[in-house]
Amino acid sequence: MEIRNVTNISLNVVSELIGQIYQAGLDGCWTNVMEHLRHITHSNKAIFFLQKLDQPRPIGFEVRTNFDYDPMILQEYLSNTLDDPYLQITGHLSEGEAIYINEHLDANSLIDSDFYQRILLPMKSHYALGGCLVRDGVYESIYSINRGPDDAAYDSNDFELIQLLTPHLSRATKIYKDLTLYKRYSSISKGILDQSDKGLLVCDENGRILLANLFANQELEEHEDIKVIDQHLTLAPSAYQMRLKQCLTQCVNQPHAFGEQESILLERSAGETLLVSIAPLTRDSEFVDIDHPCCLVTLTKQNAVRWPTLIKQYGLTPKELLLIQAINRKKKLQQLTIEMGVTYNTLATHLKAIYKKMGIHSQAELMVSLGLFRS
Repeated sequence: MEIRNVTNISLNVVSELIGQIYQAGLDGCWTNVMEHLRHITHSNKAIFFLQKLDQPRPIGFEVRTNFDYDPMILQEYLSNTLDDPYLQITGHLSEGEAIYINEHLDANSLIDSDFYQRILLPMKSHYALGGCLVRDGVYESIYSINRGPDDAAYDSNDFELIQLLTPHLSRATKIYKDLTLYKRYSSISKGILDQSDKGLLVCDENGRILLANLFANQELEEHEDIKVIDQHLTLAPSAYQMRLKQCLTQCVNQPHAFGEQESILLERSAGETLLVSIAPLTRDSEFVDIDHPCCLVTLTKQNAVRWPTLIKQYGLTPKELLLIQAINRKKKLQQLTIEMGVTYNTLATHLKAIYKKMGIHSQAELMVSLGLFRS
């Protein structure tokens, strides 16, 4: 819906509010949005909430009022939201759809009810405009503005403004929801994820990668025995992949975080191995805050050459390093002429230069020297 003049509110004010809405989607601060919305609509209250359906309390909640109220009443409302007759009216709405609740429900018919007297009346909720922001079967988000029984009812201009704002609020709330989940996954521990000596990934039961550190990403890019296919962690050959699926399923179904760890050992050339360890991460852990059970997959290289140290020690060039790494993988010079696109004599010349830098005279001595740099 295009921005046009609604009620007596200027376009600049509406544009500013829409800007605040999208900023709230990014930083999660809905206070200014709700206060601004309450003010320009002459409402006594503006409420926003985002809730995961399988959890008892909202994961995002903001209320702004122009009156004092007993906080215990609000707490009671949050514990009994499903009993709210106004909220029940919004049950048929689609994402981004607005509603004037009083056109569908006579608030005067509720005055003698226990819920109205106990919660709605003290919270001055008689007239209500609002909309559905998220409704995807997993999350639910609704917002509303209210006026009390002694205030004037909302008119068509007020409703037109809410119809204009609701799609923007819906898009911003989805951004907020996605970023909140990402931040929760990221909160596992920045210090641990920044480790440079091992790879760390967070995967769900199906092996979908939710988070990975730099070491893990490099390992997934450089090797064929462990890689990403359609955003899922994949091992080769297929027997290892079957074992990985079994470990992931077993770990996510463990009742406690950091229970028994499962491991897979990938054998590589030149005696190097990659230890793949899978341990459970659950929402009950004090270490993480994740909405559903996941696994922490740790990649640890064993018997691997510390190449950066070797380069620094002997001043090796990039081409020399590639040659040594190929020899470490048991490649023969004749085979490398094709792979590296150079002649046998060129490779032999590079190898002699390497021997000179390292103070050795043969490939046998080269392998012994590399052993001194293995972790």
